[in-house]
Amino acid sequence: MAERTTNGDDRATVREGGPRVVHSSAADREEGADLSIAVVEAIAEAKGVEPTEMGSTLYDAVDPDALDRLFPGQESDGVTGRVVFELGAHEVTVQSNGDVLVRQTDPR
Repeated sequence: MAERTTNGDDRATVREGGPRVVHSSAADREEGADLSIAVVEAIAEAKGVEPTEMGSTLYDAVDPDALDRLFPGQESDGVTGRVVFELGAHEVTVQSNGDVLVRQTDPR
């Protein structure tokens, strides 16, 4: 099993010995980019596939439009919080600042 962590300019690096983890920072995305797209990309990266090859969709766990409305930008007008959900073998945490953390929960 490999652990993916942020390391400098490289968005994710692989380290042997742990569950796969992907962190997508809001600071690394273009301003105005949809949060739901960033979530899909982070989940696909954690799975090691292209977003179009995931097999399941974000709609299977959460409404992407609602997620985009809940946290509309990197600065959410004082709204703080997070949304945590599972999609397949992954736990996804979306922070109000736009950061996304995806952890593999099932080693399969």
